[in-house]
Amino acid sequence: MKREYSERERYLLWLGFVLGPGSKRYFRALTAFENDAHAMFTAAQKHDLPPECGLKEPILEKLFASATQRYIDGCFKRLAELDVSAAAFESPEYPALLKEIYDPPPILYYRGRLQAEPALPIAVVGSRSPTEYGRRMAHTLSQALAECGACVVSGLAYGVDCIAALGALAAEDNPYPTIAVLGSGVDVVYPAANRDIYEQIIARGAVVSEFLPGTKALPSNFPMRNRIISGLSRGVLVVEAAAKSGTLITVDCALEQGRDVFALPGRITDPKSEGTNVLLREGHAKFTLSAEDVLEEYGGWRAVKAQTLSEPENLSLEQAVIRRLLLANERSFDELCELTGFSVPLLNSTLTEMEFSGIIRQSPGRVYSIECVL
Repeated sequence: MKREYSERERYLLWLGFVLGPGSKRYFRALTAFENDAHAMFTAAQKHDLPPECGLKEPILEKLFASATQRYIDGCFKRLAELDVSAAAFESPEYPALLKEIYDPPPILYYRGRLQAEPALPIAVVGSRSPTEYGRRMAHTLSQALAECGACVVSGLAYGVDCIAALGALAAEDNPYPTIAVLGSGVDVVYPAANRDIYEQIIARGAVVSEFLPGTKALPSNFPMRNRIISGLSRGVLVVEAAAKSGTLITVDCALEQGRDVFALPGRITDPKSEGTNVLLREGHAKFTLSAEDVLEEYGGWRAVKAQTLSEPENLSLEQAVIRRLLLANERSFDELCELTGFSVPLLNSTLTEMEFSGIIRQSPGRVYSIECVL
């Protein structure tokens, strides 16, 4: 459906079309006109913008040249041709959480359905070249979160980004499972190999960007994108990150924005998990083994599969760890061995005790799942 824009939105968006991404100069210029973009447009037509706008000569000349209805009409025509919509800071669909951050994007371009208040948005981030463990956990946790009704926010780049989106899309009963934030124009798919995922997200969620349509995915764009990923979210779940991973930029943004940070522990000998393990050691992230651990932070959200999240009494530490992993998904013996780090004898004895107690069941191939939820 074609997006209709109010007159006020048209002028707010006009300013964004001209100034491009970034919030400081946009809001400073608008403040000089008491947030009246139409008044600023009229002043630009007369080449009469005051110094309080804080704009330099090249930008002023660009504003003067673009202060025509023909220019505005051309911009909206181009958006329509690309099937791209735009939300100004005051537009009804502009995400409420994003308005809370220090430097919100004045304009969000999007494809799909942008919602002001999606159900429990949780960012899932991590390495662009994850291990098999990281790939499996990114998909499993994202699917589990989305199956509980959460909206998974990701970056749609290589690795954990696209895997998280795929996991969320696997939650077939969730009507709005995922949002992808791009470091390019919303019409530019990067990497191109993610075209199919991109189209699936548009069909069921939203792809968003603060960059003008047509903008290439430059390295300098991604730190700006990361603040939007965390800004859109209630919490950020780090699946796997090295000590100097770009993922930690998103974590820094989340902490500055007052968002919750969750991290999945990894092997202490694995460089790909050094960043996540340090976050946990220094208390910057909450220890996370399953989607349940994330959901418990937000009242009223409970795992669909689990029915209830109450912890059975008298479980040993080893049994509690295994139970939490199996609440998210059934797992093979080898998976449990890798995820828990338990020795084979300890894992064997713990699983046997849990089977005898009726907590779990074993299927052919030594695949384990929850027998009942206590």
